[in-house]
Amino acid sequence: MGRRFLEKAGYGCVEADSIEAALEALRTTPVVAAILDVRLPGAHSGLDMLVAFREIEEFRTIPILIMTGSLLTEIEQATITKHRAVLFYKPEGFSTIVGFLDQLTGRDRSH
Repeated sequence: MGRRFLEKAGYGCVEADSIEAALEALRTTPVVAAILDVRLPGAHSGLDMLVAFREIEEFRTIPILIMTGSLLTEIEQATITKHRAVLFYKPEGFSTIVGFLDQLTGRDRSH
């Protein structure tokens, strides 16, 4: 996702290239939401990361946005629904995503 765009909108970003690295980063960094790509290089997917997040008490309720540029299977869609994430299809506009993220996190950008 557009790290520069998110930072310009006032969000700090933590990036990780594996589930283990993401979970470690989340243990040491305050997080208000997560944006995960369904398709990741390697053996795990963003949906594997979603499931891993939801298994940890402090991450059970944070807003999670799932990004994908491809069609999802019924099982993938069910996983997203079961774990209370919101699906966005690429190339959804970054301003739409930031606006939705603002709503989920309660940020007031009217000032």
